[in-house]
Amino acid sequence: MTRFTRRTALASVPATGLFGAAAAHVGPASAGAPRPAAPPGSGGVRFAFLADSHADPENAENMAALKAVLAEIETFDPTLVIHGGDVTEHGTAAEFDAFDSAVPEALRERIAAVPGNHETRWDATASRLRHERIGEDVRVVDADGVRVILADTTTYQQEVAWWSDSALAEVEEAMQRSKNIPRILVTHFPMGEGYYYVANQQDFEDVVAKHPIMLHLTGHTHRELLTRVNRRDQLEAAAVKTVAAYYELTGDIADLQVTRVEIPDLEVPAQTVRTPVASYDLRPEHGTDTWLPKNAEVTDQGETVSVDVKLPGSFRGAVDATFYDASIYAGRNDELEWVTLPGSRGRYSGQLEAAEIAQGAHRVHVRVRPEDDTGNRLVTVPYLREETGIAWETPVAGMVQGAVATVGGGDEELLVVGDSSGQVTALDHAGAVRWTSTVEGEIRHDLVPLEDGAAVAVPDTAGYLHRLGADGSAQWSCATGAVFGADPGTGVVDGAQVLFATAGTTLHAIDAGSGTVLWTAELPASSMGAPTTDGTHVYLGVGDGAAHALDARTGENVWRTSVTEREGSYQRFIYGPWNDAVTVLPDGGVLVSGISDTWCLDPADGGARWRFDGSFQYAREAVTSAGDLVMADERGRVVRLDPATGAELASHQTAERILDEGFVLVDEVVYTASHSGLISAVDLSSGAIETITRVANVPVLARGAAFGDHIVFADLAGTVHAVERV
Repeated sequence: MTRFTRRTALASVPATGLFGAAAAHVGPASAGAPRPAAPPGSGGVRFAFLADSHADPENAENMAALKAVLAEIETFDPTLVIHGGDVTEHGTAAEFDAFDSAVPEALRERIAAVPGNHETRWDATASRLRHERIGEDVRVVDADGVRVILADTTTYQQEVAWWSDSALAEVEEAMQRSKNIPRILVTHFPMGEGYYYVANQQDFEDVVAKHPIMLHLTGHTHRELLTRVNRRDQLEAAAVKTVAAYYELTGDIADLQVTRVEIPDLEVPAQTVRTPVASYDLRPEHGTDTWLPKNAEVTDQGETVSVDVKLPGSFRGAVDATFYDASIYAGRNDELEWVTLPGSRGRYSGQLEAAEIAQGAHRVHVRVRPEDDTGNRLVTVPYLREETGIAWETPVAGMVQGAVATVGGGDEELLVVGDSSGQVTALDHAGAVRWTSTVEGEIRHDLVPLEDGAAVAVPDTAGYLHRLGADGSAQWSCATGAVFGADPGTGVVDGAQVLFATAGTTLHAIDAGSGTVLWTAELPASSMGAPTTDGTHVYLGVGDGAAHALDARTGENVWRTSVTEREGSYQRFIYGPWNDAVTVLPDGGVLVSGISDTWCLDPADGGARWRFDGSFQYAREAVTSAGDLVMADERGRVVRLDPATGAELASHQTAERILDEGFVLVDEVVYTASHSGLISAVDLSSGAIETITRVANVPVLARGAAFGDHIVFADLAGTVHAVERV
């Protein structure tokens, strides 16, 4: 069976000279480690490149296209087959097996892949399945005299991409140890001018400015597009799923020819159309890029922002600037409004109109357009605008994706944050660290306060649920025997607080006081949102496209209600309530949201009470002191509804999208956080909307909390921000 494991992806192919896994894996460099010699090759390059196959055993058309393309690649007989990600439709074991079944025997040891967002967005295994089937986050394959660096920029259970510190360090190490070897980079997401798929693209550019990559192969967009930036050529591949095509990379290092091979009629797969695409020179360039700015300064001037760029005096060309478009979430803007900066002899200065820009953290793109044929350069410069609106900021040890929680009370109230390093950090009202604790795995999901703040429940990706006291003391750990890839929920059953946590497809009911497993129940699919209970039933959204009710005391099934009309496992999963935190309303109604709408269901039988259009799945709901229901959709709209009927009482449009980070309701004011950290306050009484600040140039993916006199949100890079209330 073909597996996209690290071992297979780096396996030695005797006929073609691939290195084995141990030789090719990039890890921390030892002091004085020698650079590898140029890898052996036949004197010519012979690679195949494909992307976005979306293997799905339930989709005959997808599988037919994939099989036809792989059969044609087998005829081509390449040294290496490179896959640019979205190998599967939504990352299940059955889909990986379907891809495996389509691979001809002759290609089984030649495939190297990167994961795409379709392998990570709906992953309930905390990355374990994709690591098993595709490989480690950064891998290296040396073949035909070329070093191919495969890097994973996906973000766990998110659409937006991110270069982790460890991935960047390994990529840099791979390039440092191959200065004289031609290099090709492979990632799923493209980068460059107008691209906002990777939220920290400049961090990557800082690395490759020292170690240039000549060719970057990507997927994701399903379109063929050739671009060039910072001396790097980029090829976005047409999707196998939609075009039934792949690319042949042949020739020598100085003249690598790329040809698209398309199968226009799957009924006649032997008839192909061959189209020359481009030719590339892979010979490494050494030395500093002459036309990258020596210095680029951005300064807030109130109504404007000044941009000053310094280049060598010999530069001939133009320099432009524009604001980073923080409103784009994991997408692209082809219509950025560039302003040309006046200047000459290497000094260019100008102004950008900034009256409509919020206070806080921002970025400006600087584009250099030399008159020679080397292509544009792009740098992105951060700056702070006016007052930040932030009372304090505290970094923690790793990335933050799960909701923060509060423990204690009054002057002893603490904010508890879990991060990807497995560290739990408690902060006081001034942002000072009061204690830390470490758990077995990464923390990627919500923390849950217990017993009115006496303790906090912490889920980790090793499959443990931990209870920590308000002082950080470890009180119990419950092993579920499977990976946690979901937010836990809680509620009271027979007077005792119970935790509900899904590991894989098993729902666990755990006594919050002792950590004892009360019962388990098998679900028909994975579930990643937080369950809840009214004391009689447990309610949760499941990846079969339905809301489920189970007996709160035994875990036995009570009812199931489908909330999507889609068909097929993939469609029902993504359009259903797979990630929804179910809410029980004051009148007992069960609120469940999918991608397209929200349903209020009867707790007794799951019958529909009312339905409301909109994508409200990500942000958790809240109820005002007056009893109104408040929800936020992913387009940034905050609505107030009558919970009994679903009638809309008011609607307020904020500036940017609202996803898992959601909002915090305090004293009839809704504090929203956008995906890019823009904090706004919506006064439900007056309808007034005030933009407070943008907390960071980093995605905010974790739900915040009211803490003392502040609203607190943590960003993906691991900084906790306390925002001043209005």
